[in-house]
Amino acid sequence: MGPLRGSLARRALLAGFALVLGLGCTDKSAPEYVADQFVDAYFRRMDQQAARQFTALGATEMLDRELDLVRSVRAQGYTPDEAAAEVVVRRTSKGARGDRVRFDYDITIKHEETDEHRAADIELAKIQTIWKVVRVDVKPRA
Repeated sequence: MGPLRGSLARRALLAGFALVLGLGCTDKSAPEYVADQFVDAYFRRMDQQAARQFTALGATEMLDRELDLVRSVRAQGYTPDEAAAEVVVRRTSKGARGDRVRFDYDITIKHEETDEHRAADIELAKIQTIWKVVRVDVKPRA
C-alpha cells in the first residue's frame, strides 16, 4: 500500500471513529431527544405503549385513553407494526412557554392513493429533573 493510499485509509478510519463518537454523544436528557423519541414511537411506529415512557401528566392520560380504546384490537393480535404506515416526520421549530419547551412537527402519513398532512405541537416540562412530553396537540395541516 502506497503512502497516499495508507493516508486515505487512516483518514477514513478516523472519520469513522469520529462519526461513532458523535452518535454516542447524543444528549438523551435533552428535550429535543425526548420529543423526537416520542414522535417516532407515537406517529411513525404508532405504538402508544412505547410512546408512553416519554410522557407525564396530560400526555400520559391521553395515551392511557388511546390504549384503552385499542386494547381489544391488540388482544386479537393487531400489533403496532401492522398499524404503522409510511410516515414522514420533520421537526420545524422550537419555542418556549414559561418553563416549558415546545416543538412543532410536520407529519405526512402516506396512504396508497393520498397523503394526510398534520401539524403536531409537542410540549415538554421537566418532571423531577427529566424532560417529559406533557401535552400533544395535533391538527390537520393545509
